[in-house]
Amino acid sequence: MKKIAAVFMGLVLSASAYALPIGNPWEASIMSDGVFWEGHCADYCDPCVNWCDAWSVRIGFYGDYVYNHHMELDRHGNRASIHETQIWTNAAYLALNLYDRFDVFGTLGTSHFEINTPKKSFGAVNNDYATVETETDFSWSIGLRGTIWECGNFGVGGEAQYFRSCPDINYVKEENNEPRYRRDDPFKYHEWQIGFGAAYRINIASCATALIPYMGVKWGRAWVDMNDIVVVVTNGEALTFFNLRSERNFGYAFGLTLLGCNKTSVTVEARFIDEKALYVNGQFRF
Repeated sequence: MKKIAAVFMGLVLSASAYALPIGNPWEASIMSDGVFWEGHCADYCDPCVNWCDAWSVRIGFYGDYVYNHHMELDRHGNRASIHETQIWTNAAYLALNLYDRFDVFGTLGTSHFEINTPKKSFGAVNNDYATVETETDFSWSIGLRGTIWECGNFGVGGEAQYFRSCPDINYVKEENNEPRYRRDDPFKYHEWQIGFGAAYRINIASCATALIPYMGVKWGRAWVDMNDIVVVVTNGEALTFFNLRSERNFGYAFGLTLLGCNKTSVTVEARFIDEKALYVNGQFRF
């Protein structure tokens, strides 16, 4: 009952507070103790195992800030690149851990999108820039993470996750012109990825406090569905906002986790190639 009550309180307290991060590949195993009670790693081969010791819960803050996710038009015969796609996400983070080896995790929060690109990408004659900006609206993700192998201070892990958000378009703006406000136009973003990485633990102060640098690689796809929205702009030109998809599917990341007393952690991560992004995550284990 204590665990159930604590989980409920954590969800309530964290609810106020994606491009997808890899995260620390060793994350499912590095927090072995709890803020409210000591952690225990259960042996699932033991017939007398206490299943209350086989799982734990972590909650925290998830912030993912994508400065440019490389996208292109999703049309046969037209591979025009999009100049800039920005995605800003703030969310609550929740992870269910099993045997200090596996995480089932998810986020609930809000995301905001902005696309900047020459109008020629969408059928205009001139090459002035156009901007599509969405409302800040609900987003969510779900994923799996597991420790594949560990030896001493070295660990290898993998992850798979899916992210989705469907905000309304706020406005479409041409370069040097007033924005044309839109309402109820669909904008659907969804993305999946798989990733693998390695981490190394550097103990500081005590064996329970450590710096854990890591690096990882990922493969994924993202799509933006704008339902071929048509906007009449300057000089009567019509822009048709076609669907978009990832221009690059491969990426890599470098990150650093500060682990405190085996109970709390703060992670900062930078991602490159398929996107330029910064990820921040802070969490604690019950």
